Amino acid sequence: MSSKLRERYDSLYTKIETRMLAWGAVRENRGYAAGVTPLPTLDDDYRTAVRPYWRQFDVPTPKKYSFRLFSNADKGLDEHADPRYIPDDLWFDRIIPHYNDLIFAKALQDKCLHNLLFPGLRRPETVVKNVAGVFYDDGLSLLTREEAADRLLHTEGRVLVKPSVGSGQGHNIRFYDADALTEADAEEIFRLYGKNFIIQKKLDQHEALARLNPDSLNTVRVITFLHRDKVYTLSSILRVGGFGSEVDNTSQGGFQGSILPGGRLAPKGFTHRNDRWEYIDAYPNGIRFADVTVPFYDRVEEAAHKNALRMGHFRILGWDFAVSPDGTPVLIEYNVIPGQNQESDGPTFGELTDEVLGEVFGKRS
Repeated sequence: MSSKLRERYDSLYTKIETRMLAWGAVRENRGYAAGVTPLPTLDDDYRTAVRPYWRQFDVPTPKKYSFRLFSNADKGLDEHADPRYIPDDLWFDRIIPHYNDLIFAKALQDKCLHNLLFPGLRRPETVVKNVAGVFYDDGLSLLTREEAADRLLHTEGRVLVKPSVGSGQGHNIRFYDADALTEADAEEIFRLYGKNFIIQKKLDQHEALARLNPDSLNTVRVITFLHRDKVYTLSSILRVGGFGSEVDNTSQGGFQGSILPGGRLAPKGFTHRNDRWEYIDAYPNGIRFADVTVPFYDRVEEAAHKNALRMGHFRILGWDFAVSPDGTPVLIEYNVIPGQNQESDGPTFGELTDEVLGEVFGKRS
């Protein structure tokens, strides 16, 4: 295949991938906007602030609903429209492909390769890996199917099984008590997942996070941006699972709170209920968001920044870390097409917005 044809194919693949994400995000956000009350009309702000701001750049002016949604006063932020909010269709369809080379995405996101990509980061204890149907131990030494089953059956405690590629939003993650597994159970797990999966021991987490919800592994998500030889934190959130759930996703009843500099949570967090955002100031157990400080947050952010420097193919990354009982960041996964956290953290690029939009879209002549 000629280099030009290959380049066109790669471009088409990326465009299809990101366009589908953009369409899905637009549908989702329109649904949220329809369900949030009260929702400011922002007619004056849209006319006098939003439209003039976006007319600087060579891109159609975004629709009003994004700014109405993200400017909702219920979350304790300014009820006026900040023109720097990034609509999700532009985020997925234009900004992410500009900064991230998604041709490398599926291979380099494989959780089975984390030990090769990030040898200096602590990770959950791995029992078995499966890469394209081939079994390995954590160091990628080859295992037979029988040896992989034997490792699983001789593991103690609770384990989780998840796809090593594409397990976003907690989908297709299953938990098992390894002590109770039989040979037939191990074979059924291998049959269910087929290929490209990883089996790990469930982590113990820092007591300060466990008290928010001991059922779930509660994690810190840091969105990093490698820009002009420096790494910036675009947003940082604490994700806590819904009570009775072992995963921390808001799409499955979890809670999300914005992490302020120093590790303290913002006073308002949010969850999803009845297909809409709901802003709250306390967890169901009564712990107020404003009273929570993420333990050793500085270590988590430092780990994200240090490793973002290694990932030149992807300048925007979403990192998910747990915090161990001794305060060490533990890498759960990273995402090369992360969502934005504007519902809790405000405009994604903040003071960098003008520079970024000019770089991605160019100035209008």
